[in-house]
Amino acid sequence: MPVMSQESVSALPMRSRSAMTLVEIRDAMASRRPSLDGFRGGWASISDLRSNLRTVGLAPPTSDPVIVPANGALPEILQARFYYWDPVPSGYGGASPLDPLRARRLNAIDVMITALSDQQIGLLFSTRTRSYLGRAEGILASLTSILQSADATIKIDRWSSHLELKDEEFFLWLAVKQRDDEKIADDITLDVIAGISSRDEARRTADLKYGVDFERPNFLTAVAESDTLGPIDMRFVKSVGDERHAYEVRVHVDGGFEIRKSGLQFPDSLTRPSLMLSTSLELAYDLIPRFNSLYEEDSDDWSTKRTAVIQDAMSALEVRYGELRRILQEKLLEAAAAEQDDESDDGNRSA
Repeated sequence: MPVMSQESVSALPMRSRSAMTLVEIRDAMASRRPSLDGFRGGWASISDLRSNLRTVGLAPPTSDPVIVPANGALPEILQARFYYWDPVPSGYGGASPLDPLRARRLNAIDVMITALSDQQIGLLFSTRTRSYLGRAEGILASLTSILQSADATIKIDRWSSHLELKDEEFFLWLAVKQRDDEKIADDITLDVIAGISSRDEARRTADLKYGVDFERPNFLTAVAESDTLGPIDMRFVKSVGDERHAYEVRVHVDGGFEIRKSGLQFPDSLTRPSLMLSTSLELAYDLIPRFNSLYEEDSDDWSTKRTAVIQDAMSALEVRYGELRRILQEKLLEAAAAEQDDESDDGNRSA
């Protein structure tokens, strides 16, 4: 049930050309409702009220996608949910006749659609699992069909993001900011880098977890060898008046993210309605783009500092492994001396 109201959200951005306005897309969605007749997937609002999600053999209540006006940092957003029925589980029913109404569960994926410049739209899906998105009669197929009703040449760009970060050096920049205990902004403090992934030139990946800092040799190696970093798991705190809002989030280079309700600490987090949806929108359209803008603004200083960071990592590794080499050599010499002493003792006893 990968929707933006569940207790964990994994968001994937994409972009597409569009010859339609948000209103026209919404109206086209409203004409393609989900139906139990043939288990046809279709569109509705993102409301969870009596949605029947994860139930067997039921349809969602009739509703329409909604366009939410711009508000502060949030743009105008077409919020829509695509309902579909999961396939019959493998092996279900055995030898008895199968009634699909007793086997197929209702599922859904949310999408947030925003208008960009030059006849472009941004898409933010509530799952990063591409196999869910790319099903033959799934959400991407339906959305493509809607967009092609106005321009048959349109294809959704599944590997391009309207929220993409400047580059993957962003993740090293964050790690250095956290190491140096620097505020990201007057109201944002980077608290912890809990984990980070790296990929070397041979495209081999490594995941560092349970705390990442410049004392860990495997992280120093990734920095020294200029491995590609990301995604990153981090915790940051945002000051809102006298309140402190804490976020634990995994950020990807495409600007997508993963969050869990248990990783959000707000004064009203237990009572705030639509906590996961509102936090997802805040991250996607405000906080993560703001982090990226701050990184871009720091680009001149960072280009110089980056070289120093890499050189420092190399030096730290040389010191660390130089000391280990010295200790190992001492142990080998001690072992050789002990062996010679044993041989001398054996010779003396034989005499």
